[in-house]
Amino acid sequence: MSSVQYSALTRLLSHNNRVHDLEETLRQMNAPLIMMTAADEGLYQEGIPSPIADLQEDIDREVRASLVTCWLGIPAPTDDWDEV
Repeated sequence: MSSVQYSALTRLLSHNNRVHDLEETLRQMNAPLIMMTAADEGLYQEGIPSPIADLQEDIDREVRASLVTCWLGIPAPTDDWDEV
């Protein structure tokens, strides 16, 4: 295993652990039941921060980083066709 692949594997495990921690935090959160009126609906469209949405965004970001890490850890193809 090359040092690039080892480094990618280390980063991948780190991202995976981070996603696991975020998912566990999300599972422990209580989602409030909200009864919205027409007036309240405008407030939610303005972008009131939501801790659940923020956690989901963090999870998505870590998953994307994991995919990029996997992609970057793939060894570059060699030009073996010259030997054929």
